[in-house]
Amino acid sequence: MAAWMASGQKPTVVLQDSVIHVNQYTQSLSPEANDALNADVYTSPSVARIDAASEYASCTTADHAYVWRCNSHEPTCYAFPMPATNDNVPVQCVLLPRPLNDSAEPALLLANSTGHLRFWEGVSDALTTPTADVVHEQLPLEPNESIIASARIDPSQAVFATSTTRLFCVHAYIHRGSHYLAHTLYTEHKGLLSRFFSTTPGVSDVDSSLRLAVGPARDDSLHFLLYVVRPHALQIWRVPVMGSGASSHQPKHLGDDDQLFKAIASRVMYLQGKRYSPATSAQIRLLDLAPISSSRQLVLYSDQTDTSASVTAYGLAHISFTQEGSLQVDQIRPLSYKEAPDPSRLPHLCLSSTAHRVALITFANALVTHLLVDSMDAVEEHVLLKPGISHLLCASSMPSIASAQHQESARWAVQTSTSGILLVDMDVSHAQQIAIDQAATSPTMHQARVSRLQEHLERKVWFSHQESNPLELDTLPDDLDLNLLQDAVENTSRAIVQGQVACMRTSVDLRSALAQRVACCVRLITLLGRNGYMMRIARTSRFLLRCDAELLAGANDLWRFFDDSSQARSSHSDVLPAAIRSAVRSRDTPHDTDRYFFEHELEQTPALIQAFLEGIRDLDDFSHSESIQKVIETTRYILSLRMGAARLRKEHGDLYALEATPLVPVEPWYAHASSIELLETLFYSTLQILQRSPKQVKIAELRTQLCNLAEFVMDTYDARIAFLTAATEQGQGAAQALEATKLAYDHVRSPLLHPLLSIGRADKAFTLAEQHLDYRTLVALCFAHADDHGSIEKRAKIQHPTPSSQEPAEIRVEAYLDRYGAPFANELYQYYIEHGAYRKLLEPQQEHAHLLLSFLNDRPQYRRIAWIHGLTLGLYDRASDDLYMCASDERQNLEAKQGMLSLGKLSQLAQSDDLEQLVSLPSEQARLEIWDDALDLVHVQQRLLEHWINAAHLSRSMPAETAANRVVQVLAPHLAQSLATRAVFVMIATQLWDSQVVKGEDLIELLSLQDANLTAPSTAEQLSDFAIAAQVLVRVQLSESRRKAVLATLWRRLYLQDDWYSLSTTANKTDQAVLDEVRNTIAYSTIQTVLANPSTAPILMSPEQVIQIPILSVNQLSEHFQGLPKVQLEQLHTEYTTEQSRLIEIVDNTKLVSFFSQVLTSIPSPELAPDSLTEVQNIDQDSFDDTFSNQQQHNIPGGAQFEVSDEFDMA
Repeated sequence: MAAWMASGQKPTVVLQDSVIHVNQYTQSLSPEANDALNADVYTSPSVARIDAASEYASCTTADHAYVWRCNSHEPTCYAFPMPATNDNVPVQCVLLPRPLNDSAEPALLLANSTGHLRFWEGVSDALTTPTADVVHEQLPLEPNESIIASARIDPSQAVFATSTTRLFCVHAYIHRGSHYLAHTLYTEHKGLLSRFFSTTPGVSDVDSSLRLAVGPARDDSLHFLLYVVRPHALQIWRVPVMGSGASSHQPKHLGDDDQLFKAIASRVMYLQGKRYSPATSAQIRLLDLAPISSSRQLVLYSDQTDTSASVTAYGLAHISFTQEGSLQVDQIRPLSYKEAPDPSRLPHLCLSSTAHRVALITFANALVTHLLVDSMDAVEEHVLLKPGISHLLCASSMPSIASAQHQESARWAVQTSTSGILLVDMDVSHAQQIAIDQAATSPTMHQARVSRLQEHLERKVWFSHQESNPLELDTLPDDLDLNLLQDAVENTSRAIVQGQVACMRTSVDLRSALAQRVACCVRLITLLGRNGYMMRIARTSRFLLRCDAELLAGANDLWRFFDDSSQARSSHSDVLPAAIRSAVRSRDTPHDTDRYFFEHELEQTPALIQAFLEGIRDLDDFSHSESIQKVIETTRYILSLRMGAARLRKEHGDLYALEATPLVPVEPWYAHASSIELLETLFYSTLQILQRSPKQVKIAELRTQLCNLAEFVMDTYDARIAFLTAATEQGQGAAQALEATKLAYDHVRSPLLHPLLSIGRADKAFTLAEQHLDYRTLVALCFAHADDHGSIEKRAKIQHPTPSSQEPAEIRVEAYLDRYGAPFANELYQYYIEHGAYRKLLEPQQEHAHLLLSFLNDRPQYRRIAWIHGLTLGLYDRASDDLYMCASDERQNLEAKQGMLSLGKLSQLAQSDDLEQLVSLPSEQARLEIWDDALDLVHVQQRLLEHWINAAHLSRSMPAETAANRVVQVLAPHLAQSLATRAVFVMIATQLWDSQVVKGEDLIELLSLQDANLTAPSTAEQLSDFAIAAQVLVRVQLSESRRKAVLATLWRRLYLQDDWYSLSTTANKTDQAVLDEVRNTIAYSTIQTVLANPSTAPILMSPEQVIQIPILSVNQLSEHFQGLPKVQLEQLHTEYTTEQSRLIEIVDNTKLVSFFSQVLTSIPSPELAPDSLTEVQNIDQDSFDDTFSNQQQHNIPGGAQFEVSDEFDMA
């Protein structure tokens, strides 16, 4: 077999791993053999064989035999004609080697289906010996009997089997220098053999399925055992070796064993959990036999008991001779490989001649090796052929080449139809060790299975690029364990990056080696996708695969650029080599560090990036050419790396089914913090070089670099934020880093993109903002690009142009509004507000008005703008709500509050064309009452101010604090004894004088603290301060406890206004006189007014009720009068307590209680007064329209924003 390796032409490796090594020894067979083998198997069947002893191969048809030397790459094909037959049964070919001369050509014995024999002394005689001179013989066949199988017994005799199960032994011998043929019938009585093969009733055997096998005899070197295998039976003959001392013996029939088939069928069905039945067992057929030794045999069987399956199962059965000489089944080994049945191409079984622990089964499109080791899980290796291109014909065991690493190995030569001859080598020792490691009881089971699956993946992705490779490398089994597959896939990808794939050979051409590794990464994900596993593995694994592929693609571009630059320059640049040395300085590396890094250390790319950063971090003076050149070269290298990775993502990113920045807790090589810092440093350094030293550099190159750097900075930020987000969700403690990165990204986007405008690359700036959906920067770019030197603030405030005169910025803004909708619109409108462009904001295009409406609805802080847009769109109810909330928020400007309330009420009324019908609705009446109540409070404050001016003779130009002190002196002189209460009065009065909005609770304080005698109404129609305070109280919203306390304070101060001691002196007074005096009190008039109004009547309190309600505590007072010091609050609480004590004393020592009862009975039943303090004026539709249109022409009223008041609640 040394000739197989010494033929002068190196075989093509088509598959290689630690167990299996497949070489394509020859690319194709001879043309004659190809034509015969590729003909239709039913009309022109053919048979192929490889003879290991003679190193010749053959191919036979019904009328020809083709023989050639199979260990030659360009062999001579010899054609041997045979008489034609009518049944198209292929000729049986037996090569008879020369035992005394290994180099001599073998003799050839042919037999056609009719039993005609021809013998050639050597295969080359086909060229020199006429057909008439060929030794021939005729076997005595019966009618309708044909030769269907043959086997060589020894170098001078062969056996032929017929379709009627007869066996003929043909002996070739030399007599007086001439060759002769003699035949012997092993059994002349046909019935004996026929009865043997008909022992299984109901089974019809197929003639073509008969197989012959020859093996050594037990303890006898002068005989061979001949095995005749039929689908349901096995026959054994003991045949003497011709030329030995036993040659005079007759062949001996050792037995017909039909029970062996039943035993095999029973064992197979038992393993499947089925009960044995003759009908079902008929679906199990014996196909082939290979002798392991003189006492042990291996049988190949097929199993079609599962009628629902479209494929046939196969298995191996170990059989052996018992001491009595019968056969027994020792073990059943089902094969995991299955295929669709094809009667024309039955599988063959072949044992290794050097390692009997492994069997090779050749199917039509697959080679299956099975490790035959007892007490061990079955270990199979499948080598598939590409479907539809070629199929396997036969295999023959060859002597293996022993080595120190492969202590036990096996080799087979396999003949294919169109792909020549394959040499299959198997390391049996290593395969056995793998089987031990993968056993279920092994502690290394998982890792061993992952490693073996990784080898399968590596050989598929490495050898599948060969278009001429006949093996099918694009398929994976359907039942792979996903956990094993995921680990194996990640390990495979990592091994490709590190250059540690076992079948990968070291190449001097590093460019092609890196390109091959990139292609392997792409083929790996393609392999997963074609077999339906890509979406079944985790997103994290797919992301790792993509990162590895991008790293290799970037490294490939980086090496190509470095190599080209080194060859083009006279002086060698040290930027990249220095960075590589810094990145791998802690490792033992060979002398050529640069190549070693790209071959095996690409996983240190983050360290390489850090080394680049350290090399340029301290550069700040860009007036020196050395610093400029270092920045430019570093930029070139980093851009080569990143652009190569980006190109792979663009071309093959869809294979991974991932978004650009998936949320996975894996930090990619390009998203380290050092990558961001390096890219930003290069960006700003390049920008400075362009600004300071434009004459020393290539402007066009630096502009392009600046654009690319800006793009990669933003990409890297996105990738890092995605990683930190996923890590935070996984609880990895990255929240602080995530917030810092987001903040930095928000700050850096605008400085990255705006400089691109100044270098004439606005298109790149807009493209990047669009790609990263940075709408805020996109808005700023729109207006910055319109006028690089103009004032953005002034430009934002100009009147909106007509469509015919739109600026490019306006056109771009409208286009972005159409494309992006709300996200862009929100940033645009926020930009308008920040720059005071309210007119531009409130005059959107009609098709974009809904975007502005949504923006304002989602932002309550812009209600002062929203109501204007609501009125423009005719959304009067929405505008009314916004105006009410704005009025509720107003604290600084009473007139603004009144204007917003008036506009809001008008908007409320404008919701219907029929005003009378609208006002008549109960729900609308209730809503209008809310507006009226709010306006009433404004009117109270205005009238109170007017009253002070008239009563205290004040001038409106007086300072607020002076006026307030004047008011308290004139209208509340009794507060001179209550300093804290006086200070509160002055504080509230100051707010009222400044036209600030005074809360309802504070209004009650002002009204109830004035001297009622000094502020008595001048006419009977006017209300007293206390009556007005009662009206205010029912219109403000307070908590229940606060409302009770305020109510008690109001009535307490009312009852303290009159002199109840003098009124209680009734001596010498008639009842009518006493009653008249009581009716002249302030309390009587107030009570009369309160009871006259249904809204205030429920708040009436008797003196006994007042004194039972505790006064406000210090804490409650601090909530009301926020900002007052605690000392003043405590003094105020003391003064309130004094008021309470005074009232208690009056109740105890006067007739106030009885007077109160008398007052209630003496007040006549009044007609109910209007519910509001002001008459509701009738407003016709025309005057409303005029007022409404006039309000639209004014800017929004009011000043600063304040917290929402609790005075009113819009129902």
